[in-house]
Amino acid sequence: MDVAALSKKHPTESPSRGLPNEVTLALGQNIKQLRIAADKSQIELAMDAELERSHVSRIERGMGNPSLLTLATLCHCLGTTLPQLFDGINATLPPTAQGGALRRDNQARHDKPSSKGSRRSPLR
Repeated sequence: MDVAALSKKHPTESPSRGLPNEVTLALGQNIKQLRIAADKSQIELAMDAELERSHVSRIERGMGNPSLLTLATLCHCLGTTLPQLFDGINATLPPTAQGGALRRDNQARHDKPSSKGSRRSPLR
């Protein structure tokens, strides 16, 4: 299934966040394969990793962007390592200024105008 079809299938996800993308889809596929190889359901993995089942589902569908610590916990529960989890994922994502998708609403960007009266220094 392509990225556009997944975005239409899950309208609650913000399209501006660039999810799913090539990286999150590949990561989700790897997690799902490891979960199935470990003979665990999403509920079992979620309980073991102390996550919501829906979060595991979003990650597997490429719609979630888990933290590094969440990924490390999932690896522990699946009996694997982070390098094994990322095996075969060679994709990278360009920054917004180079045509990449916005990763989050409050993302720092060079093209974003600074707010008046802000005490923060502009990006250099």
